[in-house]
Amino acid sequence: MKKSFVSLLTIAAITFGMVSCNSSKKQDAAEQKVEVSKGLLTAELKDEVTRFLKDMPDSELPYKVSTGEVTISVANTDFMLPVSKVSELNTQAQKARACGIYFADLNVLKAMKKPTTDIENVLVKLTTDLDIPFAIDIMKESAPANASKEELSKFMKNQENKLIDAMMENDKADVELELLGGMAVEYAIVYANPGLVVKGDAISAGLSENMEKRIGIIQQITADLAKYYPDLEQLGTTIAPLSGMVATINTARESKAKIEEMRANLLK
Repeated sequence: MKKSFVSLLTIAAITFGMVSCNSSKKQDAAEQKVEVSKGLLTAELKDEVTRFLKDMPDSELPYKVSTGEVTISVANTDFMLPVSKVSELNTQAQKARACGIYFADLNVLKAMKKPTTDIENVLVKLTTDLDIPFAIDIMKESAPANASKEELSKFMKNQENKLIDAMMENDKADVELELLGGMAVEYAIVYANPGLVVKGDAISAGLSENMEKRIGIIQQITADLAKYYPDLEQLGTTIAPLSGMVATINTARESKAKIEEMRANLLK
């Protein structure tokens, strides 16, 4: 990321403060703070967050699984987050992170042509609790039949962009980042899975590079917005080591237990 959001936050806060003082000097300080935070994410800052999120490279695992360039043992889905976990989630942050984890699992299950009903039911509950019912409709969209690798890649990128736009339009920037953080950790668990078979070092390097770039962008935005959404600080701190853990398949497999622990910590 070439620049931080800090300058944008400062400018927006100063501008809002001037307007607020002129229009209503009696407003309580706590109420002003809430209004500042809400106002910042509806203009320039929200546009910046959207742009940087859309600049993230593709999540390559799902479509590479679909095209057979990457294979996962069809008998082994034990690495996925149990659907029973949803009953233990209490906070909005936990639910948003779990939502990302389950969306990642949904993508992989669809690519493996495995049943998805149980996870879809969990996602309906989570998206309802998070007030993002549109997300399940977007993520359940299916790629065109017999799509080429390029067409499938484009479909998945467009799908992610649609989700980002919808989240921002509904003032759910924090939910989007929590969701993307959970999704990144879950894809790392897939990458670390012993049942994963990658054909060729070039593909392995491509997966690693994209994962590292995505994690880096999520971390930067999370750090810049943490003062407005405190839960994002914990997300950023928790996933900080993830980039180094997915540098190669071997490092991912060596870090498998740590990545699984990271996922558990996100949901505590």
